[in-house]
Amino acid sequence: MTMFARRSLPAAVLSVFLWAVPGTAPATAQEAKPLPGSWIDALSLASLPDGSLLVAQRSGLVDRLVPDGSGYRSPEVWADLGDNGHSDLLGFAVDPDFLSSGYVYAVLRTVVDGVPVAHLTRWRDSAGLVVLNKVLADNLPSGTDRAGGVVKFGPDGHLWVGIGDGGAPAADVTPTNLRGVLLRYNPDGSVPTDNALPGSPVWAWGFRDPGAITWQPATGKLFVLDRGPAVAQGTNDPVDIVAKGDNFGWPKYMARDYGRGTTPPLTYCSSGHSWVPNGAAFVTTGDWDGSLVFAGSGKGNLIRLTLTSKTPTKITFEDEVYTGEFGALMDVAPASDGSVLLLSREKLYRIVP
Repeated sequence: MTMFARRSLPAAVLSVFLWAVPGTAPATAQEAKPLPGSWIDALSLASLPDGSLLVAQRSGLVDRLVPDGSGYRSPEVWADLGDNGHSDLLGFAVDPDFLSSGYVYAVLRTVVDGVPVAHLTRWRDSAGLVVLNKVLADNLPSGTDRAGGVVKFGPDGHLWVGIGDGGAPAADVTPTNLRGVLLRYNPDGSVPTDNALPGSPVWAWGFRDPGAITWQPATGKLFVLDRGPAVAQGTNDPVDIVAKGDNFGWPKYMARDYGRGTTPPLTYCSSGHSWVPNGAAFVTTGDWDGSLVFAGSGKGNLIRLTLTSKTPTKITFEDEVYTGEFGALMDVAPASDGSVLLLSREKLYRIVP
């Protein structure tokens, strides 16, 4: 890999005001205002301590939108993590201690001897340059399909990575093969001593293709949204509450078809629906307080599930806020002002719940 300098990239601003009619229960439409910039294959959204927004693309290019009064300036290229097209970006996260460390983290997929593999990498922003700092985990299993790669920092300060089965044969999808697993690392890439398997980064397993990771603020419970197999006119995508050592059953079981020794999902997408979840987050302000919201690329859904901190396994309200109005949806995140940021493959929106 090579070092990359930050470059400027002007982008057109689409200054229209959009309204979308939810697919189900709400009585009023949600206002979705597009922010500056346009992309071809945006993947992930993150923020910096100064309020800047980072939009990471599958190519590895990361754009930065700098606050400008009540809005944002047009995006500029902040980093190229993809080594000029030699790697695909699967996941992206900013160090919670970014002000001191300058670190961002990326899961990148490359092809080695004809075999797709993933690498957990750490990069550092220093004096306007974002350069590779360290490869934390090399040659993780991957594939051209069901690669996973989502990466997030947890409230415990550890780095969490979801790895899919990569389309491998069922017999190869095991925790020891690091396929279909949720991994937990220290920020320096070492393995915590209290993981589920001694000496292994594995925390839980039995996933097909993890698409989103988030934590319920009031309880600290870990939620993983998996991408399930196709069913009639849709996808069988589960929402899992994950504890240490949990097995969610894939490839033998999935969603409602769980068996002895496996953990059932909180809920799942069934026949006639297609989530294909990507980003997810809990909202703690406004009318959506207590809601889990997640973005899906199946039918362009933004889904909202309302839970309570006392009974986090009970869904009290479910809503398809959007269904296809903005195309495939890739990530969602709460903003500091109480609004919600929504990233499609092509645009970034601000929603006022």
